[in-house]
This record gives sequence, structure tokens and C-alpha cells, in this order.
Amino acid sequence: MHDVQNKEQENWKQGVVQAFLVKCYLKWTLATRLCIVLAFFSCLLYANTLRNDYVMDDVMMIVENNYVHMGVAGIPLLFKTSHMKGFHASERTEDYRPLSLVMFAIEYQFFGLNPVTGHLISVLVFAACVVVLFQFINRLCNGEKIVVAFVASLLFAVHPVHTEVVANIKSRDELLCFFFAFLSLCMFIDYAKEGKLYKLFFGALCLFLSVLSKETSVTFVALVPVIFFFYQNENKRRSVYITISTLAVVFLFFVIWTGVISSNDPAGVKLVNNLLANSNNASTYLAADIHMFGRYITLLLVPYPLNNNYDFRLFASAGFGTWAVWASLLSYLLLALTGIFRLLKYKKDLWAFGILLYLITLSLFSNFPFLLAQPMSERYVFFASAGFCLLFALAFERWVTGMPANKIAVLKSTKAIVVLLPVLLCYSVITVARNMDWKSNLSLTLADVPKSPDDANLQYRAGLELQVKYNSETDTAIQRKLNEESIGHFLKSLAIRPDYTESHSDLGVAYFRENNYDSAEFHFKRVLELNPRHFNSSTNLATLYFKKQQFRDAITYYRRAVQIDPVADLEWYNMGIAYARLLQYDSAIMCSKMVIAIAPQYDNYKSYGNAAILYKLTGQMDSAIKYEQLTKQYYPGFHL
Repeated sequence: MHDVQNKEQENWKQGVVQAFLVKCYLKWTLATRLCIVLAFFSCLLYANTLRNDYVMDDVMMIVENNYVHMGVAGIPLLFKTSHMKGFHASERTEDYRPLSLVMFAIEYQFFGLNPVTGHLISVLVFAACVVVLFQFINRLCNGEKIVVAFVASLLFAVHPVHTEVVANIKSRDELLCFFFAFLSLCMFIDYAKEGKLYKLFFGALCLFLSVLSKETSVTFVALVPVIFFFYQNENKRRSVYITISTLAVVFLFFVIWTGVISSNDPAGVKLVNNLLANSNNASTYLAADIHMFGRYITLLLVPYPLNNNYDFRLFASAGFGTWAVWASLLSYLLLALTGIFRLLKYKKDLWAFGILLYLITLSLFSNFPFLLAQPMSERYVFFASAGFCLLFALAFERWVTGMPANKIAVLKSTKAIVVLLPVLLCYSVITVARNMDWKSNLSLTLADVPKSPDDANLQYRAGLELQVKYNSETDTAIQRKLNEESIGHFLKSLAIRPDYTESHSDLGVAYFRENNYDSAEFHFKRVLELNPRHFNSSTNLATLYFKKQQFRDAITYYRRAVQIDPVADLEWYNMGIAYARLLQYDSAIMCSKMVIAIAPQYDNYKSYGNAAILYKLTGQMDSAIKYEQLTKQYYPGFHL
């Protein structure tokens, strides 16, 4: 009887919950229901990223970022310094993107180094981006094209080109920039319709948070006037206020940016020179840039294969002698002319807006007038893809439904399902599979190398990640296999770029590990021919000679290493041992004292004992006894 009562009580509770949910569902507007569907689907699609580790630039932004590791206490520093300062104090960078770093600092404060938390938050922020894009398009169309807004946002959610932004935690800056940018547009549209000043204020605040996340939204200086003088233009005064607010936000950002960069670098702000201005063959680089922009179009249409690295040299190989360059140039000219023509000729033409949204937001990544650190990347098209998705939705409305789609029921038609479902299914499968590639640096690199076998950088990184795996492996048979595979990738990299310094350096290390000293020596010396101040190759070559007991040669390269880095404790320590082996005790004493001055704790404070023994060997007993007493602080049983 008691069990029956418990079961009835449980059923009653379930019934109450179900009734509550049904009641809420009936009260929700159609737009709210669609937002929930979009958010749920976005989270579901990227759920498998929660199993991934920190990858690529996550190391610089999170894993080894000193300011992030300060937690909440580091937030003031993040607002006062450039983007890379917490990772490398001497790193010169002119990026100012504190907001994502602040989020990472807060996450570190409460969760430590936990990639699951980082991926979960990125997925949730992406879902918010999809929802806010839907809300923006729906507002832009005054609620009259809700199906267009839904299809565009759904396509944005599933598009595989976004995997880099969502699966790489570092790209939280891109997600936050997008979310706050389109939220600001929603606030501005509400202000344009209602005239409530607080919405103008919150719109400007959201835009400011957007540019603090990443500079992409500075392009809204051009996009906002398009929206509020051609689409939401019922009140011209409000449109002017919105435009002025946008200009003020961007101006304020540049003032802060200039102040921060100047304070971080005594030389002040120095904008990076464009590669075209420095090139002896400007036409080749111009052609490559145009070619890369054409690749963005093909990636949006057919997002396969995806790659974490697009080698500029591969695009620059043909110049203007390839049809792909001319096809890209003509495509963008046609898009620009079509967008401007339709904007001026047709009132509130959404086709024009989709084109201009794509072109304006992508313009920041054109390598004009300033060269980007990475000439091409999938994350660069994150904003612009919203324009592409809108154009797809408009095409779906015109050529599939054949009428203005303002009722969600049109999606149930056979024609709509036949067209839309295969695209969504195909894109979703690619997205889920690509998320798995981003599980680790090794899985990502090995997945992308076959797609670009002629990319020297990818081949090098594959070899490097195999060496990292070697370091964490304990099985000698597996280590040997990993080392052999890494050598193969380094050799392929050098076959493409014979002067690739880092490939020579790490290939030398791989040969050293299999005791192939002659090959290791050759590649270390080749590095020093290409870059005489390459620290790692200097110390590696010294270690190689030390192992071969060629102590004089070892000393030559240890001295070279400490000239590059005067506080290199390991190099001073080993150089002292090499001098001792040659019975040059005075020089050995000097090295031991240098280690004591730089890092007395090195090798468990053994430099004190070494100095004591060396002084005894030279007959300087007072100094020997002094260092014997110092050594006993760490090794009580030590005696000369």
C-alpha cells in the first residue's frame, strides 16, 4: 500500500510539472519557442566538444597566461595591458581584447584549469549568439519574416565553418564580440521604434563590450548607418543618435587602445606594415589575397575540407595566372555592385543587406591596409557568415516556398523539407565530426595534414605534436614509433621549405633521441647557419658534444647559448661540468658561482657542493670550507 501511495504521489508530481510546462509553452510567443529550439540545437551540436582538451592558442590565453592565473585579482591588469602580455611579458602585440581574458580569469578563480568548463561556457555563448542573430533578423524585418530569421539562424548554428570558433576556447573573444554586437543592434532597433533612451544607452554599452572582446565590430561604423537610414528609418533623429553613439563607442575604444598599447610599449603604437608594401612582387601577394577571399565563399558553400591552417604560400604560388583569382575578384565586384544597387533601388531590400553584412564585416580581414598575423582563418568569416546565412534563407523563401514566409508552417511542406533537411543534416554531420578533430593538438594536426600535404607549417606541427606525445609516453616501443613518424613529417616540411629553421631544430632533436648523432649535428648546425642566435640549437649541439665527450666543442656552444640567454642556469651548470672534465677548475668554479647567483636551487642546490669540491682541488681551502658549510644546509652529511 505504501509503494502504491508513493507511486501515485510521484505521478501527481510529474503531472504538475508537465502541466506547468504546457502552460508555459502556450504562453510563449512563437519567437520565444523558436529561440529555445535554436539554443537547444546549438548546444546539442557542440556537446561533444566537452570531451576536448585545451588546443592551439588556448595555451597562450589560458594554460600559461600569468594574468589569467591570478584569477579575479588579475582583472585590473587585463584591462591595462595588451592581449598577450600575460603570456609573454616582452611579447609585442597591438591587440586589446580584455573581455574574454577577464572571463577566463573568473573561470580560473572558481574552476582552475578545467577545459570542460571552458568548452561548456563557449557552447552556451555560441547558443546565445544564434538566438541573438535570430532576434536581430526578426526585428530588422519587423516580425514579418520569422521563417527567414529562423532558417538563417538555424543554418548559422549548424554551419561547420564555425567549429574553430566554438571548439577552440581561445576564440571566446569572437563569440563575445558577435553576441554583444548583435545584441546592441537589437537594442538600437528597439530604440529606433520606441524612443526609449535607456535602450540607446544599453545598445551603446553592448557595442562597447563587443569591441572590448574583439575589434571586428568596429565595422559597425559602416553597418549601423545602413541599417538605420535604409531599413529602420522611420525616425531620422533617432537614426542620427544611433549613428553618433556608434561612432562615439568606436572612438572611445581607439582612445583606450592607443593609451594601453603606448603604455605597454615605449615605442608607442606602430601599426603593422602590410606585406604588399614590403614585397618585391606586390602583384603576387595581391593575387594571393584575392584568392584567399574567394576561398571564403567556397568554404561557406561547401565547408569541406576544413583546416586549422591556410598557408599563404600555397595561395601565392600562381599569381594572377589562375582562374580562381579572377573568379574571386569578379565575384566580390559583382557582390559589391549588386549590394549597393539593390540598397539604393529597392526599399528595405534584405538581399542587399545580406550582401553588405557579409562584405562589411569581412573587410577587416582583407589584409588591407594592415597585414594580419594569420592571413586566412575560418574564424575570420564568423561574422560574415551571418550575411551568407541570411542570403540562403532569402533564397529558400523565394525559390522554395515561392512566397513571403511569415508562417512557420511552410517548413512542413515537402518541398521545404527536401531542400532544407539534406543541407542541415550534411552540415551537422561535418560539424560534429570536426569537433572531434579539435580534441587535442595532435588529433587536430594529424587530421589536417592529409588535406594540405604541401603545407610546410602543418607538416612541422605534426612532427612537433608527435614529439610532445613522445615526452608523455612511457612505453619505449611506442616512443620509438612516435619518433620515427615525427622525423617523417619534419623531412616533408623541409622538402617543401629547406630553410624552415624550427623543422631543422626539432628534426635534430628527433635524430638525437635515436642516437643518430651525425644527422642531429648536421641539422643543429644548419639552424645556426640560418639563425646564429637560435638558443635551442646552440644548447642542443652543446649537449650532443657533451654526450660524445667532446668537451671543448660542448663548451664552445654552451658559451654561445649563455651569450644569447645570460641567465640560462642549465647551460652554465653543464658548462661547469665540461670545464671540470677538462681539469680547467677555475673556469668550472666561475660557472658554478654563476649558477648559484642565477638559480641557487638548480639541481637541488648541488652547485654549492660542486664549488666546494672544485675549490679543494685548486688548493683554496678557505673557500672550500665556506662552500662546504653552505652545502650542509641542504645536505647535512656532506663532507669534503
